[in-house]
Amino acid sequence: MSRLLNAGALTALTLLCLPLSAAGHEGTVFANRAACLTRAEELPDFAFEEAKLWEKQGAGADARLCQALALLLRGDWLLAAPALEASAAEMGRESVSMRANLYGRAAMAWSSAHKLPEAEAAFGKAVDLTPHDTQLLMDRAIARAGMEKYWDAIADLDRVIERAPKMSEAWLLRAQAHHVLALDAKSMRDVEEALRLSPQSGEALLLRANLRAAKSDMLHAKQDWEAVRRVAPGSPAAAVAMQNLNALDRAQTEQKRESKKKQEQ
Repeated sequence: MSRLLNAGALTALTLLCLPLSAAGHEGTVFANRAACLTRAEELPDFAFEEAKLWEKQGAGADARLCQALALLLRGDWLLAAPALEASAAEMGRESVSMRANLYGRAAMAWSSAHKLPEAEAAFGKAVDLTPHDTQLLMDRAIARAGMEKYWDAIADLDRVIERAPKMSEAWLLRAQAHHVLALDAKSMRDVEEALRLSPQSGEALLLRANLRAAKSDMLHAKQDWEAVRRVAPGSPAAAVAMQNLNALDRAQTEQKRESKKKQEQ
């Protein structure tokens, strides 16, 4: 639940919800916003410097937005996050979805910079604008869990599941939160649903195995740990499953040794 969004997730965001501004004057660095954003996507370092010059030529908010996105795309999280929030606040006449998009990107940049309180606050601004956006709610839940605010994370995940009941990741994340809170019956119900929707999920199989082991159902726990190794080889979940299988094997070997000793006495 505490995992953070990485740079790949950020750069994979295409420049959506950003309508073209009116064409610029001849002789400016960029003809319009779209041209600058395209440049930022291709060569963010150059685009950032060019957008600063464009701002001096009078491009204003469009140039500042382009600078913010160039910072984001080159991975300068601590600079990109406040710049994106400033652009979202500055563009009050733009569409609600566009401004929410910018706040969401700012939140993801804060998350990548390991600034989770700032990320939660930025996600809150995005959710306030588009309260039914399930991805924003999911992302905020991850940030909240990273801050150990599990009940708040669950509240977001409840809303996600209500609107998107087939989103297996939401069921898994809620199962993990319930498990941390020692609500293992709820956790098991959630993880079972996650596996019904995504039977090959290594993380879900690992959680179910651990829940079964906690109830001393070692036979089925072992089956799930072995399944994790099959469906997610080389993954962190598979590594944990292997550790648990080895621990179980040592425990069972020790039990057999002790049992044999008692029989010989």
